[in-house]
Amino acid sequence: MKTNMKKLFILLVIACAMSGLMLFLRWCHPVNKEQQAEHEEYEKLVVAYSGSIGGTKDLQLVQDELNKITRKKLGIEVELKVLDNFKNTINLMLSGKEQLDIMTIDNQMYMEAYINQNLWELDDLLDQYGSGIKEALGMENINACRIKGKLYGLPNNRDFAAGWDAYMLRKDILDKYNIKKEDIKSIEDLEKVFDLLLEKEPDITPIASSGSMFGNFALADGINSFPAGGHLNYGQDEEIVNIFETDEYMENLKRVREWYLKGYMGDRILEDTQSLRDKIREGTVFSYPQKGKPGIERQESMSYGKELVIVQFGENAISYNSLAALPWVITKNSISKEKSMQLLNLMYTDADIMNLLSYGVENIHYVKTEDGHIKLPTGAASNVFIKGSWKMPNQFITYVWEGNPLDLWERMDEYNNSALRSCEIGFNFDVSEVSTEYITLEKIYNKYKPILESGLVDPEEGLREMLGELNANGLQEVIAEKRKQFEEWKKEYK
Repeated sequence: MKTNMKKLFILLVIACAMSGLMLFLRWCHPVNKEQQAEHEEYEKLVVAYSGSIGGTKDLQLVQDELNKITRKKLGIEVELKVLDNFKNTINLMLSGKEQLDIMTIDNQMYMEAYINQNLWELDDLLDQYGSGIKEALGMENINACRIKGKLYGLPNNRDFAAGWDAYMLRKDILDKYNIKKEDIKSIEDLEKVFDLLLEKEPDITPIASSGSMFGNFALADGINSFPAGGHLNYGQDEEIVNIFETDEYMENLKRVREWYLKGYMGDRILEDTQSLRDKIREGTVFSYPQKGKPGIERQESMSYGKELVIVQFGENAISYNSLAALPWVITKNSISKEKSMQLLNLMYTDADIMNLLSYGVENIHYVKTEDGHIKLPTGAASNVFIKGSWKMPNQFITYVWEGNPLDLWERMDEYNNSALRSCEIGFNFDVSEVSTEYITLEKIYNKYKPILESGLVDPEEGLREMLGELNANGLQEVIAEKRKQFEEWKKEYK
């Protein structure tokens, strides 16, 4: 017994001595607070959005800087997931219950996630933790994301209006042939430039697209329009029509078919896997469709590493419920919906975070100028983040790139306010009542879309075949349901 007590006493003395030594060493070598913070354990939230960047190193640099802010202000860390194959990856994450706290998704995925009950309702969370979001957006804009009166997503502050029927053109090619963009006043004028290139620059494809050419045509109200009917005349006409049966749709099919047959779009549309970005940088493509807005020339030139200019033939319009085109949401896979809303509130209000996500790290991806602009660092040809900057929560608190006026965001706000406004702003078609039919229609449309809307088949034959399959699978029922919901929404909210 005495021996055991003696051993216990010795162990106690040693423990006390070690503790004293550690305190002495810490007193002699105090730990830097930032170093200490880096070694602490923090709750991690996962934030996902679509796109691509220069490489893993660039994203890691941004994430490291971002976490310095979130550790200090919220006591959390953030893992960024920037995904190329976005929809498939997100669906796998949600179905597999993998952690996914916050993401931004297009309206189509928004409706699908709502139907599948993958989203948290945000009203109470916004009231508790989102005062900065309310101030940044205003409730009128926030309400545009409501589905049957309930809020499941938040709009981002950006260009809600768009300049339709517009195209980005390489300035070096225009200069080479002494063509000014002001001389290109119609689509026919643009086609004359394409003809010139076919003759003089056979190695350059006149026009290419990263998707369907039809994403640039002001045919309807945009989101959920083609498979569910939409409004013509930039959303000014309140009647919901079958877009596939309109003269405008056929005219554009015929135009794109003519472009394909003339060789404007190249001959490997379906097989070509090279990105549009690489084609522009390598100089093998002259132009591409791109909706207009203030600052778009600088944005696209910075992204692609070549000086680009825009020509626009359509109106400036908010031609569908554009405010809900790319909502930020909190998923049911989140480990904390409360912390997620706090993080979203910080993202909408913290300029340092917005600049990190939009443009990268200062002095690596951009540098400041004396007059308050930012520009590329010496030797850099492009910025790997700027192409996705419009997806971020609040572009209006970011820096302005050199070449744009310093009041760009004030001008953007005026641009939004002065544009034509669709009759459908604030309306989100709840496809849950016809979800089986809608999903089937979507698959049918996506099967025909890359062929029909790229001019690879005769437009009349291709459209007749597609319409036959769509009508046999409930197209009219889906359009009728949208009409019904739209009329009910008008009575309650307009």
